[in-house]
Amino acid sequence: MNPENYMGSKRRCCQKDGCNQDPLPAFVRNHTENGLRCPSCITAFTETCTATAEALCVGEETHCVAVSGLMRPAGDKFAVQGCGTKTACHSKPGTLVPSGARLFTINRTSCL
Repeated sequence: MNPENYMGSKRRCCQKDGCNQDPLPAFVRNHTENGLRCPSCITAFTETCTATAEALCVGEETHCVAVSGLMRPAGDKFAVQGCGTKTACHSKPGTLVPSGARLFTINRTSCL
């Protein structure tokens, strides 16, 4: 897998009415390698993939993560493995991740 294949998002907790009116700042990825290497793969139409490469983790990506779910608008299955943050390890089933023209629904997440 190459460094261009990644998903990122920002979030913040809202504690009062109307506090979510302002847009979140843009996601900025730290490209500094941190020494962790993870098995990596990406596939469509299935909920599993077999790692065929190794990803070099960067910035706050301190865990090896496997994620699967559904890709919309078509509803196709997908699976990915690679580097992730501690937050990514705690993605719950049903989490929605927008990415360009697609919306990913996370069904399963595990950290290696």
